[in-house]
Amino acid sequence: MPLTNVWRPFKDETIELTPKEPGAYELGYRDAVVYIGSSESSIQSRLRQHRKRKTFMKVTHFRFRRTSSHEARALEDKLCTEFVKKNGKPPRLQERMPKEPNSLAKRFLYG
Repeated sequence: MPLTNVWRPFKDETIELTPKEPGAYELGYRDAVVYIGSSESSIQSRLRQHRKRKTFMKVTHFRFRRTSSHEARALEDKLCTEFVKKNGKPPRLQERMPKEPNSLAKRFLYG
């Protein structure tokens, strides 16, 4: 259940082509994932918000996966957990890390 392997430029014109649907996404700089996020309503809207923040000025690319609105946060949590297991620390710009998954998230993540 990974995100698409296609990295897109983190530019206004590319973000405008992103779905106005729920999902999870990763932001990258050079060859590293620097942030993992989700939106329960519109990936496009959330990416636009990030694009305006100084914190994300150096982000160069993004990728995403559409989900249902109730699966978006669970996928974000799963991606964050996998990132920490692999790298020993959260992505550089990550502010929120997942808590213990709730029962809905557990069903989505583990069947």
